[in-house]
Amino acid sequence: MQAPRFDELLDLHPDVQNELPEQSFTEGAAPVLAAAALSRCGVIMLRSALPATILPACCASFEQFARSLGGESDAGSWHAPWRVQHHQHLPAATIVSALLRSWAWPVVEKICGSTDIVVLLGLCTARHMVDKPLVAGAHQDATAVAPELPFALWIPLHAVTPRRNSGLGFITPAPQRVLPTLPHNDVGTEYVLANFHNAWVPSYAPGDLSIHTNLSPHFTTGYGTRTDRYSLEIRAMARDAAPPKYQDPAIHVGRRNGEVTVVGTSCSPGVDAGHFLSLLG
Repeated sequence: MQAPRFDELLDLHPDVQNELPEQSFTEGAAPVLAAAALSRCGVIMLRSALPATILPACCASFEQFARSLGGESDAGSWHAPWRVQHHQHLPAATIVSALLRSWAWPVVEKICGSTDIVVLLGLCTARHMVDKPLVAGAHQDATAVAPELPFALWIPLHAVTPRRNSGLGFITPAPQRVLPTLPHNDVGTEYVLANFHNAWVPSYAPGDLSIHTNLSPHFTTGYGTRTDRYSLEIRAMARDAAPPKYQDPAIHVGRRNGEVTVVGTSCSPGVDAGHFLSLLG
């Protein structure tokens, strides 16, 4: 029997598209409450965390960059954020800079338990995806990326609406353990189907971002609309806990006189991220 597609799963469980107030936060929310919700549930949404006005230009630059490559696969492509550039515009640098100035950053600090944070740029991803029909499957970053990384931020560069275009979905609350995996680190269709009544397939308005833990089972949705999706995944952690092997390149963020500040960068001579880092540092 063929596994159901995501549009069929939404027909069976329409409530998974509803807002989860206990996991959604807006400006003015106490960072400690958002951090506690992430620990408890495995995923939170920060609504209007970034200025929506910056995103159309970022999305357009990413689109022009993707078109310039030619020959992309039907699934889209993955890129180091510092390589996505159209003319002089580096959209990921614009977004990271806005993130550091936003009310979301104190939430990141609370999650990290520190104001001395490193953005692990080498483990961040800019992704272009073409929405095609997908069946159920999910993974945990603890096995698919690296077990040391505690969480990731996911930022779409435009609105994401279930059934209209591809997004992310999550099984919540997240298990407090690493799940058995199949090849390619997928936890399997059976797990998703058995737990889809506890899924969250949220909508994202421009400027929204989600944060999920490394144990959060999450998945890419696909409905076959053939629309393009552009997104940025950012990974950061307390600097004193970050393995050196992940810090090339990296952005070091701290506070000076109480203000969030880029206090340094790291990049080996063989990595072509120098211009990107200069825009931030």
